[in-house]
Parts: sequence; C-alpha cells; structure tokens
Amino acid sequence: MLNLTSYPLSLQVLMHTDGTVTDLIELLAHEKLTVIKLHENITKDSSLLVRRIYLQGMKSKINWLCAESKIYLNNLEDNFVKDLTHHSIPIGTLWTKYKMETYKKITEKKEELSIDSVQTGYKKGEKLLSRTYEVFNNQKLIMEITERFPVSHFTNTQIF
Repeated sequence: MLNLTSYPLSLQVLMHTDGTVTDLIELLAHEKLTVIKLHENITKDSSLLVRRIYLQGMKSKINWLCAESKIYLNNLEDNFVKDLTHHSIPIGTLWTKYKMETYKKITEKKEELSIDSVQTGYKKGEKLLSRTYEVFNNQKLIMEITERFPVSHFTNTQIF
C-alpha cells in the first residue's frame, strides 16, 4: 500500500475520498474547473465509452486532474449517457444531478511519473499520484476510473 504521509494533506484527502473530487479541487485551487475532453470513443456495440479528460482551472488553465474512464453504458440510464457524451459535465456532477447512489471501491493507489504531456497533460517526468477505482450502482459495475494528480500543483494548496 502506498504511504501518503510525506505528501501534502490536500493530496492525502484526494487520494482517500470516496466522494467526487471536482468540488474538493475547486476549494483547494480557489477556482472553478471545466472538463476538457481529450479523447472519447464508444465501442461499435455501444456498450463501452472510453474517455480521457482534464479538470482544468477556468482562469489558470492548470490541469488539476487527468482522468481516464471506462464507462459501461448499458448499466446507465439514457439521459445520463446523453449528458455525459454531449456536454462537458464532470461525472460526479452527473451523479448528483441524477441522484445516483454509488459505491466506489478503490483498487489501486500509486506514485508514478508522467510519461508524456499528450497523455497526461503534465511535462514528462512530473511526479503524479494516481488512484483507480470501480463505481457501482444497483450492484452493477458502471465505471472504472483512474485519476492522476500532479504533486507539484498541490504542494502549496491549503486545507486549514
């Protein structure tokens, strides 16, 4: 298990939470975030959406988070899928909008280095903390999400 005690408290909170991170990052970053879709592909049978996004500061243009998601469309209601694919709305905001009860199971936490700026939005070699989790609704797997947080961006954020 990854020992997070040497990291800023803000990153420790983000790595442990089972809630949505958009609101937390907005508090820490002191700015609103927007979703920047980098890649979105639906399989031929329309059952799986694979996408990569940034949560980017609206003023600073800082990429506070890079997320890769596998979304099992057959396990979601049609309006949720339509909002997800046709608008730039964070997934957590959609869970709230549709009053979805979710269970999140963190399956991996790790420290890694950014491989390239195209894939992660961070310069090559930048230290990242990442977590992967599964999301369930009505005991059905609806999503697998990996979120990457750049350590340097959270070093100066204040929790208290």
